[in-house]
Amino acid sequence: MRTIWALLATACVLSVLVGIGQNKVAGQEAGTAPPAVQETRPAHGRAERELQRMSARLNLTEEQKAKILPILQERNKQLDDLRANSSLPQGEARAKATEIRKSARQQIEQILTPEQREMEKAMRRGTRPKGTAQSGQAPQSQ
Repeated sequence: MRTIWALLATACVLSVLVGIGQNKVAGQEAGTAPPAVQETRPAHGRAERELQRMSARLNLTEEQKAKILPILQERNKQLDDLRANSSLPQGEARAKATEIRKSARQQIEQILTPEQREMEKAMRRGTRPKGTAQSGQAPQSQ
């Protein structure tokens, strides 16, 4: 009976040590939570996906893509940093986020052609730019 208790105690100690070792290997201290998902997801991945969607809608050139990607990456980094800064009151954080987005949009608009700017503004408003028609849809009345 004493042998069974000794084996059970040894198994418990080993399982605790293995668990602590796995946390150390993963770069975590024992007893701490894993890093947030948002911190592990790179901002540039989101920027690249957004650039692909923008390119499909606006027919961007390779030169335009090369100029726009760093703007999107910096905007996302600033927004992530802002979200991580919990010391700002909600109203200030919201105003700062709006300012960051507006600045990035203005920088991107400088890279776009006049036609692309018109298309981008229309898409933001949820309408089609003047003079364009999509097949199978009636024109929108305003």
